[in-house]
Amino acid sequence: MQFRRPPQNASRPDNYILANLPDTEYALLSRSLLRVDLPQGFQFAGPADVMPFVYFPISGVVSTDALTEAGESIEIGVTGNEGIVGTSSLLGQTEIMHSIVMQVAGQGYRAPVTASQELMRRCGGFTELVYQHITLQMLQMGQSALCNRLHDVKSRLARWLLTASERNNSEQLTLTQEFLSQMLGSRRSTVTVMAGELQRDGLIEYSRGKILIKDREALQSSACECYRIVSSAYRRALHAERDVA
Repeated sequence: MQFRRPPQNASRPDNYILANLPDTEYALLSRSLLRVDLPQGFQFAGPADVMPFVYFPISGVVSTDALTEAGESIEIGVTGNEGIVGTSSLLGQTEIMHSIVMQVAGQGYRAPVTASQELMRRCGGFTELVYQHITLQMLQMGQSALCNRLHDVKSRLARWLLTASERNNSEQLTLTQEFLSQMLGSRRSTVTVMAGELQRDGLIEYSRGKILIKDREALQSSACECYRIVSSAYRRALHAERDVA
């Protein structure tokens, strides 16, 4: 079910970027890496915050959300162990523009922004991997904007569940209906009805905040085209062969 290519170096943390760094670059970065727990609800940053660290998830799901002044939110990006959290700070942006929160609990590694910036200045492999991640995130955010405007809640819900399960490398997710309504920008009652339809059709099993994908193929058929566009792009990029020194 995993869409990412297996790490080049199985002895390293199970994060695509860390696993595919050239040996010399990983040796430099590893001096600053610290393993951390990332519980559900952990706030990496909010609007106008400064992030002193970048994070490399090895499990769980990270959500990037756009917020209104009234506190309403909608998800525009999802990151798992294929990526890095904190690219704005890494690129010199002093203030974060969105809310970044841990939506499915997991673990990861963090490194000071300063150490990561120094690695980007000195080494090309890390820079290439970071830019690849940013490119995929930009695709995901652009497609999310189109999806939230044009597609119905049921197909968007199916898309989100598939995407989150891929990032988490698991068919089971711990998610409340309140969270899903915030991520989809829809009323909770609407999400409840759509989740109920997916459950009655045998695509998912939902109980007490836990969702199990039972028929992935059928769920893919229910998802909008945005899922296939973004997922295919991630597969092409992360399965491409890389030369690791």
